[in-house]
Amino acid sequence: MWVTRRISQSIVVTGTAETVLAARQADYTLRARTRLTIGGTMTQRVHSLVPALTWERLTYGTFSCISARMLLAAILLFPSFPIKAIASETPSQAIAPKCRIDLRTVVTGAFAFSPWGSPEGRSGPPIRSLWFLDNSQLAISVVTRVNGEPGLASREGTSNDSPYRLHAVLVDAASGKVRGVPEWPSNSRYTGIIAANDRGFVTEAGRELTLYSSDLTPIKRITLPPLKPDQSTHERYWAARPSWSGRRVLFIGESGLIWLDAENLQILKQWDEVLKGPVTASDDQLIVHPFARHFGEPESNLMSEVPGASWKSIPSTTYASEQQFVGDNLLFFHRCAFADPSVPCGAFLMQIDSGEASRLKPPREGWGLGAPAASRDDKRFVVLVGEEKGQYPAFDISGHSVLKAVLVFDSPSSAPPSLVRVRDSRARNGDAALSPDGHHLAVLGYPDPILEIFDLP
Repeated sequence: MWVTRRISQSIVVTGTAETVLAARQADYTLRARTRLTIGGTMTQRVHSLVPALTWERLTYGTFSCISARMLLAAILLFPSFPIKAIASETPSQAIAPKCRIDLRTVVTGAFAFSPWGSPEGRSGPPIRSLWFLDNSQLAISVVTRVNGEPGLASREGTSNDSPYRLHAVLVDAASGKVRGVPEWPSNSRYTGIIAANDRGFVTEAGRELTLYSSDLTPIKRITLPPLKPDQSTHERYWAARPSWSGRRVLFIGESGLIWLDAENLQILKQWDEVLKGPVTASDDQLIVHPFARHFGEPESNLMSEVPGASWKSIPSTTYASEQQFVGDNLLFFHRCAFADPSVPCGAFLMQIDSGEASRLKPPREGWGLGAPAASRDDKRFVVLVGEEKGQYPAFDISGHSVLKAVLVFDSPSSAPPSLVRVRDSRARNGDAALSPDGHHLAVLGYPDPILEIFDLP
């Protein structure tokens, strides 16, 4: 479970080469948790060491509580680029969910979870994803098990005997009514909607990718190259990391990467490389947060590359994490340095080409900035704002984040965001998706799979 005082994001680990990365992730998560607990405090949050396996566009956003004065504007100088503080404008109105759906009432079967541990002794987060297919239709993918704990699939092809089912809950964004819940068999638990764009949406089931139109008509199918079975689960899978627009997808394998055109379901590039940390993608570049190779090594800057080219360091991004694109050249990330109090903690927006960064201020002390979500027309993005409840540090009991407001950024992103208050939300620890036109916001809670839809002003 993720809480406001934790901060982490990880890549999918498969096979022998990734075992070391899993150990590094565990150390990274522990260090980050300690760092923010003392420092005072997206989606996304430490609910598992393998959030990428949830197929979340961002994995369940974590609200990080940032110690800051309400609406304080200040200029902070960093060694390589200026950072200016951005405070939200006075809220113009409040919004409430126009509909609320508990996915457990519309999806039959036991939800499938990402495995955690070897052998699989504990369960991680549920495997699901949240996408707007167009301005009027929302899709939530959920994976269920068939007849309890399944065995190993006997063949690559899927059939009604396959041990898992992919459910797509289709919701009308205007009325909030469920249009239907189609399902498909899968031999792998790692299945779901991994991208949505103007052409349609792409599902992954094991190694099989399918491009569908918004009316569920299959357009094209391809099969990814085979992989060795994972040592823990004995399953074969490619970890999908879609771009913010849904037009490109990076697939992470045991020792190789694949760059996919999700609009035409065409492999653009394939190369051998083992990523050294969590990665995020735009339509033309990748950014990774490198893990330390050895315990005690200093933190590294974020690294960027054009897919298949060489990596380049991004200056003054030491201690940055949970990076996520919210536009073609705009990066959102959190930053906190427990070992270096001279480095301000907070959430930041950064123009990749110029290196100019802005520090975001929460609208109220005790509230935290969480997961962002961007419209794929590149005209608007939002950042969830939450308040932590139910935490008891003396008993090591984690709390949960309650949605209190939404910061709305309209193009150009240099303008101050609008603050929209939220009333009566029950979606805890919410992850978000924004419609292409930016008018509808969907929030999906965790661990209770509560979906709420809002109309934004």
